[in-house]
Amino acid sequence: MAQTLFKAAGLTPENADALKDAGMAIAGVRWVNINNDNVVVTHDDSFDADAFVSALRNADGSVSVSKG
Repeated sequence: MAQTLFKAAGLTPENADALKDAGMAIAGVRWVNINNDNVVVTHDDSFDADAFVSALRNADGSVSVSKG
């Protein structure tokens, strides 16, 4: 399985679970690990990085996410 690293600003313990849940709902995602400003996604070939970033932004507009 492939992994992709994203960098995120605005992560807090309070919003981490909601962001993880939003990311896990994206097709192809197998696991989301959030640690400090790193978001590591384990995924299959059907993963859509733009949809993932959009889902995290929709879950909490105060979080800024970009591909690491």
